[in-house]
Amino acid sequence: MHGPLRHQFYLMAPTIPQGSALPQLVNRSLACTKSTLKVDSVHISPCGLTFATASIPSTSDLDTLEATFSAKLPGAQVSIPALQSFIKIMDVPYFKSSTTEPFLITELNAQLKHSIIPPDFIVHLHFTCNSPKADSATIWIDLSDLQRGTRASQLISHCLFLNNVEVLIKGAKAHTGMPQCQCCWKWGHTTDACCCPAIHCPICSGPHSRASHCSLARCC
Repeated sequence: MHGPLRHQFYLMAPTIPQGSALPQLVNRSLACTKSTLKVDSVHISPCGLTFATASIPSTSDLDTLEATFSAKLPGAQVSIPALQSFIKIMDVPYFKSSTTEPFLITELNAQLKHSIIPPDFIVHLHFTCNSPKADSATIWIDLSDLQRGTRASQLISHCLFLNNVEVLIKGAKAHTGMPQCQCCWKWGHTTDACCCPAIHCPICSGPHSRASHCSLARCC
């Protein structure tokens, strides 16, 4: 997981309260609910006020905090830092059934909408063939997650069906995988960094697009 420090929460309000007694006031409200969360300090940040805590706020802690601030500051909102976790889906068929036409990312997105991965949690999705001669691919997903990585943990080791094949979800690290250029179709650099003067066909490496392969390639 990557993101801001997890032992904190933010307060956004139309009027930002001032005063060194804020941590004590918040801690008294938390103590009334028998919460173990404790605010150590508070400072002004681009998010409004940032409260540093001794542990990670729970969902019930956040409810208590929002109720406390809303009573004195109408419109106040309490939130926690956003984090990202990373997962991958292994051995996804790269080509459509009985063809050499790869699945489009839009087609995969449509299938994922009906899977166990909520689409609202997907920050970024990347679909990569496993090797130049492979017929399988890997889907890399950056996932908007909760403080403890709960969403990723609930998905890892589960299976789902993509392109009519059962595939496995695994944990991944940030920036995993080697890029494949969509111009020359070589591995190790992105399309923006490609030095090739013209596009190449991913099927026969000829100087034409995939869509023109059947009409221009001698091998077809």
